[in-house]
Amino acid sequence: MKGIFQTVLVALAGITFLATSSCKREYDSPPERIIPIGQILTIDSLRSLHQGESVRFDDDFSVYATVTADEASGNLYRNIHIEDATGAIVLRLNNPGGLYEGDSVRVYLPGTVLSVFQGMMQLDSVSVDNNIIKQATQRFRQPTTLALSEINPQTQSKLIRLENVEFAASELGNTYADAINQSSQNRILTDCNGNSIIVRTSGFANFANQQIPGGNGSLIAVVGQFNNDMQLFIRRASEVNLTGERCDGSSGGGDCDYNVSPVQGVVQDFNDVTSDNTDYLNPQWLNINEQGNRFWRGRISTQSGQKYLRATGFAGQGVSVPPTEIWFITPPVQTSAGPAMYFESAQAFWTHSTDDPFRVFISTDYDGCEISDANWTEITNFTKPSSSSGNYQWIQSGTINLTPYLPQGYDGTYHVGFMYYSEGTQTTTIDIDNINIQ
Repeated sequence: MKGIFQTVLVALAGITFLATSSCKREYDSPPERIIPIGQILTIDSLRSLHQGESVRFDDDFSVYATVTADEASGNLYRNIHIEDATGAIVLRLNNPGGLYEGDSVRVYLPGTVLSVFQGMMQLDSVSVDNNIIKQATQRFRQPTTLALSEINPQTQSKLIRLENVEFAASELGNTYADAINQSSQNRILTDCNGNSIIVRTSGFANFANQQIPGGNGSLIAVVGQFNNDMQLFIRRASEVNLTGERCDGSSGGGDCDYNVSPVQGVVQDFNDVTSDNTDYLNPQWLNINEQGNRFWRGRISTQSGQKYLRATGFAGQGVSVPPTEIWFITPPVQTSAGPAMYFESAQAFWTHSTDDPFRVFISTDYDGCEISDANWTEITNFTKPSSSSGNYQWIQSGTINLTPYLPQGYDGTYHVGFMYYSEGTQTTTIDIDNINIQ
């Protein structure tokens, strides 16, 4: 009986196994999303389709082009300029973000609308998710050199370089825009032949509070139009190099007008950050990109609500990036008895193997303009994140005695600069917060 009972159990177990095996569901992998190519259009042929009325695309068409101007500086919001060998056009995005200067893209046209807004042709209703297929990154286009007199509606959206130009004498002393009230402003740019054009800058641009240079020289921008007025939009202030002798022979180029008053100390907790992941703008502080097109950005933690600054060169897993050097510089600080500093910093996804992503410097002769023209001494006697630090773990610097970094008996002002650097695949993220200088 024992043997028969064991045989029945084995049989039942086999039936159970077969039943279980036969009922096991196999799930299909989700289908790969494929966006058709359809008929390929050049930008020139795309623009020619507009014959006085808006064109909505329903059929499969694609345009291959390169992004020449993005939203990084805050001067262009939801407007992305693209260019190919035949022309250029502005993409009006449904939502901001996702496209960057140097991106080689295929624009899939169904759902978009070719229209003209106040004289400016645009491809409207562009969804980065549904209409954009990135082909490559870091494919930067060189600007086309034009004379001021050559700018016309046919050059709309083109990335151009102008030489021997200067801001009108009536504009000197002005900032690019009104950063306090975040109001856009027009500035008049001229050449030595009497030609002129509007340079329009958003009050949200991270260089809005910078004073326009007073000399003559070169400028890189994209071409816009508003009704009958041709306009220029600057990508970043570092592409405005007006330091030479003006048309009238006066000198206006090399002078620097930095009008931030000295402060007795610094307490910066970044509570003035109002929008997450946007370039930080504060009239008293300088946010400068010496290399690349990125800036220190304000961040707001979704978990704690903490506000802080972040710098990163990260552009995608394993993506090699060009050199990025970003400075965040204090207002001039009046030297006190026993000057000291404290701040907090953190790192994430450490990838630096040779260069240091985060360094801090002090200068007594920085004039608020060219960083390279000043003498900077590196501050080293503090604790900062390293490759062994946990991701996003805040590290306290400790109290930093600044006396050894200042001339003996010095009673003038100084600036402190927080510098971030990345290159290649070394794209470690750095955060800073709670800067206190006494």
